[in-house]
Amino acid sequence: MIVICDGTYVSFNGGTKLMNSGKDDYFTDFSMWDIYRSSLPLFNMLTPKVNGQMMKSLFSMAEQGGWMPIFPCWNSYTSAMIGDHSVAAIADAYMKNNIEISDNEYSYLIQNAFKTPDNHTDYVNGKGRRGLTSYLKHGYIPLEDAVLESFHKGEQVSRTLEYAFDDFALSQIAAKRGDTLHARLLKKRALNYENVYSVADSTVRGRFADGTFTKDFDKFIRKPYITEGTPYQYTWYVPQDIKGLMNLMGGEDGFNANLDRFHAAKQYWHGNEPGHQIPFLYNYSGQAWKTQELVSQIMKTEYSNDVGGLSGNDDAGQMSAWYVFAALGFYPVAPSVPQYVISGPHFDKITLSLENGKQLIINAKGASSGNNYIQKIRFNGVEYDKTYLDHFSIMKGGTLDFEMGNQPNKSWGTAKESKPFSLSN
Repeated sequence: MIVICDGTYVSFNGGTKLMNSGKDDYFTDFSMWDIYRSSLPLFNMLTPKVNGQMMKSLFSMAEQGGWMPIFPCWNSYTSAMIGDHSVAAIADAYMKNNIEISDNEYSYLIQNAFKTPDNHTDYVNGKGRRGLTSYLKHGYIPLEDAVLESFHKGEQVSRTLEYAFDDFALSQIAAKRGDTLHARLLKKRALNYENVYSVADSTVRGRFADGTFTKDFDKFIRKPYITEGTPYQYTWYVPQDIKGLMNLMGGEDGFNANLDRFHAAKQYWHGNEPGHQIPFLYNYSGQAWKTQELVSQIMKTEYSNDVGGLSGNDDAGQMSAWYVFAALGFYPVAPSVPQYVISGPHFDKITLSLENGKQLIINAKGASSGNNYIQKIRFNGVEYDKTYLDHFSIMKGGTLDFEMGNQPNKSWGTAKESKPFSLSN
């Protein structure tokens, strides 16, 4: 946060011009590729006022510089990481009724999704989505587009997957605002993940402009078209439509078998952000007990209070926020969807004191002594069989009682109506 005590700060548009934040705080330097996943959603749940000021800071940057920032650092635009995740963070706050969006602010979000700067110098300096022209033309970024004017060059498949999610997040905003034209276009683009998925390999894969996939493929090896990981690791980045991904894999059985193979091959890497949603995906496929098991294992093996207690860079709080959500027993798999996917608490009693004055009391007797499998849930005394929690129910407060055990209840959460949101539901 770069704010002098009188509320002035140097303009995001460069130079020495001083701006004034007024009655609100102004925030900058967002490690957005990391923190939109669970760090900002945690602020959104616990301190929505602060989170709202963060989102308004992003809009202030847009008003000063002419474009929504994607990865704002050093009080300036950058092309440091991939995606366009400011829109995902803003959508999360907007869909949870924590901020309003003016017509002018909305226009900057739409601009990022549909236009590239006319001034090429602006593009080079980090304004606008990288590779957007190719993405709009093909429905994916082909390998011929090397995305040279970015810090992370290439990474076409990862960019496609992340833009598809960002398009979904913006479609949520558009629909809520009554902008049916953009909502429809963006919802269709949210399915662009299908364009880089190889059914023959059951993974994502690099694709050329003529529609053919790369040859000499090995899903376990890092590729230049994947960001900081392997094709197998990025295959699971479809948070907006896990059901659709499941359909591509042949349904629940195929999805579960593939996900089982992924974990058996030790491909899950907690030390970097793109896979942080993966342990929670069994809730979508009728095997929620595996999510409970995996999350417990990760908390025990990937975190400690010793030197090197994190398995990767904390990245502005994302690694820590993952742990906080896991300890609470639920996680925001798809920011902008007002749901949290349940994994089970890790303390016998947790009290969330919410900013609106309400309290959510979470009881899970035996959880702290290793009883990590959910047997039954009651919410305000009523049996609850969904594998997700609704954000607005949490914000009303109340009592959430988990009956925990040391053996899985494999029938819990298996009903179709018990599963979290997916675009293809």
